[in-house]
Amino acid sequence: MKKELLLALLLAVQIAFAQIISKDPAFALNGVSNVANFTYAWNMAQDSNGSIYSSYSIPNGTETFVYKLTTNGILDSNFGNNGKVQLPYYTYQCQSKVQPDGKLIIFGYGNINGGVSGSSQVGIIYRMLPNGQLDATFGTNGISTTPNGVGSDANGRSLGLILQNGKIIVYTSTTIYRFNNNGSIDTSFGNNGSVAIQGNFYYGAFVLIDNQSNLICLTKINSAFGNGVIEKFSPDGQPLTSFGNNGVLQSNLDFAPLGTAIIDSNNKILISKSNSTGNEIFRLNPNGTLDSTFNCALSAIYPNALAKSIVEKNGYYYIGGNQSSHPYIPYGSDESPTFFTKLTQSGSIASDFGYYPDSSFANIEEMVVNNNNIISNVGGAIVKYLLNTTTLSTADVTKTSLTISFENPVRQNLVYKSEEKVSKIEVYSLDGKLIKTIKENNSNISELPKGVYFAKVTFDNEKSVTEKIIKL
Repeated sequence: MKKELLLALLLAVQIAFAQIISKDPAFALNGVSNVANFTYAWNMAQDSNGSIYSSYSIPNGTETFVYKLTTNGILDSNFGNNGKVQLPYYTYQCQSKVQPDGKLIIFGYGNINGGVSGSSQVGIIYRMLPNGQLDATFGTNGISTTPNGVGSDANGRSLGLILQNGKIIVYTSTTIYRFNNNGSIDTSFGNNGSVAIQGNFYYGAFVLIDNQSNLICLTKINSAFGNGVIEKFSPDGQPLTSFGNNGVLQSNLDFAPLGTAIIDSNNKILISKSNSTGNEIFRLNPNGTLDSTFNCALSAIYPNALAKSIVEKNGYYYIGGNQSSHPYIPYGSDESPTFFTKLTQSGSIASDFGYYPDSSFANIEEMVVNNNNIISNVGGAIVKYLLNTTTLSTADVTKTSLTISFENPVRQNLVYKSEEKVSKIEVYSLDGKLIKTIKENNSNISELPKGVYFAKVTFDNEKSVTEKIIKL
């Protein structure tokens, strides 16, 4: 049966196709920069020029390095010593952010009095200039520390760094601190510079900042399958009495913050978790209730897919994650393949992106989504993936909306009728890979596995349309 493509439905929109095509061969070595060939490497930040910062700690307990990559993925010779800087103290579980003025903030924990563990460990904040020098205007010679120790808080999900309107917020599993831009503790915040939260070492805590600069803390009470707790504070660290019970909401949802959490542009909270009921992403309304309009579809494409990084861009949620076969363990369950996908506002997988697995790596920590690429920290390696950003404009759709029809579903040959001459048809898989290019009508595609594909039709006038086809 011949079925007209429903291109007329697209007249009022512009569709940008952004599937991952491949790793960028022009970035580092075939798309992969492996400067941090060590275990303890999780963070990544990108500045406004496209340069990438990251750090790693050698497992000998004495050396931590920060490095900077150019946009081509090679070490920046203008940064430190040929692209690297060794931090004065061994600093574990580093987080990093780039300030609007281009200075780099690094936060982790360590023992400034020697040794690598014990109750004398503190949160350490460094500020660096773009050339790798410590900023002498910050703290003491570029370094500030939290007023109280962090003990042996080795759970990476217990540490975090937030930039808030010129202030610097850092947190451990039990405490939020705020520092002024010069590195001094901000005594106007909370109780003389800090706020106690209900987190615990085993599950850690996520502290997020909403669109009004309020702070939201997500944690889980100390039991294997206990319910979650949401705490909400004003920008200055005071409980928001309008939220929950004096700023605290006991949720009936199970928070196991193995994955990640973000605040989106609508002040809704996305949480990725893994527990006895499996891996999933759910969304909360600003008042802490479950948003029933969002239904995550990750389990439909991979039963153990766990989101480890979520980035909102242009109304979509970009997801980076990996397989997790240990739903009861809140950390240490990173397994291949890593994957990338994109979700709509309703939680379904965006048809213009699909699902891209990469079995080369076993875990993903952070990612940056740019207009034509995704850059990710995967197990310490920095990887750049190219996006296919083919755009079909409203004018293109209007011009060609009723000029082509396919036999759809397709069984063996791809047959079409068109009022305009077709130059080529490119068939893409849902993960954005070009599978086949067809030049002639009635071409045999029987070798393609059963499933859903994208057919991008390019006409001789260089106009193009893209639509799904189903192969039986």
